[in-house]
Amino acid sequence: MNYARIACFSLALSVILGSMGAHAMKPHLSTEAFNSWDTAVKYQVYQSLGLLALSVAGRLRFVKKQIHQWAMHAIVLGMLCFCASLYLRSSSTVTGIDFSWLGPVAPVGGLLFIGGWILAAFSFSRINEEEGK
Repeated sequence: MNYARIACFSLALSVILGSMGAHAMKPHLSTEAFNSWDTAVKYQVYQSLGLLALSVAGRLRFVKKQIHQWAMHAIVLGMLCFCASLYLRSSSTVTGIDFSWLGPVAPVGGLLFIGGWILAAFSFSRINEEEGK
């Protein structure tokens, strides 16, 4: 997978969704729903920037490639679970579709974020091993 490309497209999408939320959706959303939408946008930006940085770092020889790949994969899945569930649940009043059943999906996304970043930390452990020599 080209995680740099995924990160860039995700950043572009977060700008689109952020703008859509602030201009088109806000008048139709409750304060709680808008805050949820806004949280999804922020997390998408943060995780996309992190993913972009990890994809660049993955080209270094000091990274354990397989662990690094799993870290990035977990972060992408986390964005899908966390952000998408918040976007869909927030937009229920606009779409007329009840997405409340997606409530438990956001915490799974959060756990994937945490796991991904912990895996990323372990993928860099070779740096410390090389510096210690």
